[in-house]
Amino acid sequence: VWDAYKKGFGNIASGEKKYCNIPGEYWLGNDKISQLTKTGPTEVLIEMEDWNDHKVSAHYEGFTIEDEGNKYQLSVSNYKGNAGNALMEGASQLHGENRTMTIHNGMFFSTYDRDNDGWLTADPK
Repeated sequence: VWDAYKKGFGNIASGEKKYCNIPGEYWLGNDKISQLTKTGPTEVLIEMEDWNDHKVSAHYEGFTIEDEGNKYQLSVSNYKGNAGNALMEGASQLHGENRTMTIHNGMFFSTYDRDNDGWLTADPK
């Protein structure tokens, strides 16, 4: 699984089916994302929509992913949006150490076959 996230996978979604015959989800690949964030100041916009068409977004003006040697460590800064700043502040419904463990800023990338996130158990309570 680590190698799949490293290299990228999926189909590029396009209403015109211009890039592939079956549109769907796509992961560019951690290596490529890391390279892109090293070219200069980089930002990321995350847009989400639920099944009831409720849309929210999170915009981080600072965004970097380190290389594989640094376990694709995530760094974000300067949040703006209406989705909640979970990457920097953690899951608001959790408290104490469990909330701290949901803060993604500064965390290393993990897959089930390469655990780098520091969790001792599978899920927070």
